[in-house]
Amino acid sequence: MRALLLVAGVMAVGIGCGQTTGAPASGAFKVGVVLPLTGSTAWGGRPAKVAAELAAREVNDRHLAGDHRLELVFADGACAPRTAYAAADKLVNQDRVQMLVGEWCSSASIAAAQVASDAKVPMLVPISTADGIAKQAGPYVFQSIMPNAAIQEREAMLLLEKFSFKTAAILVENNDFGLSFRANMRRSLERAGVTIVLDVPQDRQDANWYSIITSLKGASPDLVVVSISADQAANFVKQYAESQLTFPLFSDYTPPPYIFEKQVGALAGRIGLVRGAFFVNSAAATLRQKAFMAAFEPLAAKEMGEPRPTVHWDVVTYDAIMIVADALRRGGASTEALLASLAATKYEGVLGTYEFDADRTIKSSGFDFLFIRSTADGGFTVVK
Repeated sequence: MRALLLVAGVMAVGIGCGQTTGAPASGAFKVGVVLPLTGSTAWGGRPAKVAAELAAREVNDRHLAGDHRLELVFADGACAPRTAYAAADKLVNQDRVQMLVGEWCSSASIAAAQVASDAKVPMLVPISTADGIAKQAGPYVFQSIMPNAAIQEREAMLLLEKFSFKTAAILVENNDFGLSFRANMRRSLERAGVTIVLDVPQDRQDANWYSIITSLKGASPDLVVVSISADQAANFVKQYAESQLTFPLFSDYTPPPYIFEKQVGALAGRIGLVRGAFFVNSAAATLRQKAFMAAFEPLAAKEMGEPRPTVHWDVVTYDAIMIVADALRRGGASTEALLASLAATKYEGVLGTYEFDADRTIKSSGFDFLFIRSTADGGFTVVK
């Protein structure tokens, strides 16, 4: 991972940003943040809230938004489209926020983006990776995370660079995410001369992968590439290991390292699972990333009631608030000025360099991407 700007003294406490109503105080700029604070994805949304608060505290203490003071107003989107839509609608029409940030799941972000577009309120999508969120939503929405097509192109490039294989199998879930991954990955690999010997989607509800594993044995690929949801990933790895398969396995969509290693770390290490990541704490971490982790992790541990290592979702949420502040500093708080300054963003964040293209999607050239390999002791290491 690469980030260039060292910010000394990252604050170790976040501001108190509960729900607020009415017009903002003089100089205040209200940002509505939609995150999954309850439900099955709250493990990610709650620490992301901590990261947003940490950023806002630093912005206000160091006057990084110029004459403006950030006020964060949080709402629970629950990673669900209807809930996220209602949350964004309340933030805009009752809490009178001047900008939206969120959500987590792509379907929820798309729903919230509809509110932003209808209300003509700027919105930044820092976590959801579905292709074309900003382009399809219209001129008020920006996407500050690499979209799926760019991620998967980068994954294919790294697979071809770091591994030697002439044939591959592609296994995905039978949903929009899985099928788009299959199309993107297949296109990239076939362009490089790799033959796809097995290409199988499976419904998320079907937890039995043994029939597909049997087909794998017959196809005998040099590499198996999978895109399986967090709920299914551990189950698949267990069945893969139990079947004594030795084909190298790559996955782009597993739970965060600190969760996945608890679930199936030893089994994943036995089969040498490799997966993609934007960020892990490693020797390659920059000074600014180390400063962020030092400030964030004690706060996240307090929020979650247990140690919580930093993952990229935390980093991009922090960076999103900093991008808002930077745009305010450069352009001011009017909607027209804010949109113009967001479009002209070139911000050196904790994760990488943020710069938007003509479709208001972040340029992938500003970010590194790495592979991690599960180890026999239940941990993982960065693939060199």
